Amino acid sequence: MSRVQYHPYCLPLRNPWVASSATLYERRGWLVELTSEDGFTGWGDCAPLPSSGSNSAHASEMRWALETAQLDIEAQRCGLPLARLLGATDLSVPVNAALGPLDEHCAQRAVRAVSQGFTVAKIKVGISTIETELARLQTLVDLTEGQLTLRLDANCAWSSDEARRFLTAIAPLPVDAVEEPLSEPSLTALATLQQISSCQIAVDESLSRLGFDSLITSQAVRRLILKPARIGGMKATLTLAQQAQLAGMEVVITSVVDSAIGLTATAHLAAAVSTSIAHGLGTGFWLAKDVAPAPPVINGKMTLPVPPGLGISP
Repeated sequence: MSRVQYHPYCLPLRNPWVASSATLYERRGWLVELTSEDGFTGWGDCAPLPSSGSNSAHASEMRWALETAQLDIEAQRCGLPLARLLGATDLSVPVNAALGPLDEHCAQRAVRAVSQGFTVAKIKVGISTIETELARLQTLVDLTEGQLTLRLDANCAWSSDEARRFLTAIAPLPVDAVEEPLSEPSLTALATLQQISSCQIAVDESLSRLGFDSLITSQAVRRLILKPARIGGMKATLTLAQQAQLAGMEVVITSVVDSAIGLTATAHLAAAVSTSIAHGLGTGFWLAKDVAPAPPVINGKMTLPVPPGLGISP
């Protein structure tokens, strides 16, 4: 019988991670260590957000952690990096820079991201007034000379009228997508915004509420943000990603300031999702301490470990 051990951790952040609904100052969770009868050790990461609250969310996180550890062991037995076991052909993954909130320092973080070779950056919006954020976005675009494609995540901050006003105003800017713009999302309301928007409307938190099948059938939005820890595992997430892509939708795999174990696991999964779109994995910088060295990101690409399994342990 396999043996399971849990190792709690608390990782401080370099700066507060601010969204419209919550602010993180540290990342808490448990590393799951699974030891098989034949002597292999696999690792997973269970780190539910404080805002997730529900027992079902915590259960999904634990399923993700346990499955990750099991697949880590399975890939080691096969002598393959986990991404190869999942069907990946490339062990490098394009990623976006995670610039955090659109505060007064965000433009400087964007300039640094450009100097590091990133071409896509994600920013949290819906925190200040729309007028303030539009002005800050223009400043950021001017300072980076339009070299960054922007992804804006509102975390369900706006009414329909506010979202429409924001989307209209950003039309001239290099914005790739706006994620979760509505405080009360519905298929009809999202479809209306997508029709008037020059960029992709994306769904993340609302995926479970609106229903995956309904989103695929209605084509209300053009992009899905998939967090495997929230969905409950690698295989389930990979299946959803493939179904969405077959339906003509874009898919981005993303993490939430996860430890190096969780981030690396998510990156292996992202490599198995056949797409050239940058994934949301550039969050390692935000951790002042980590449980292990995270995979390096060079010129906007994360290079996965080549040893069998996850290729990383704490």
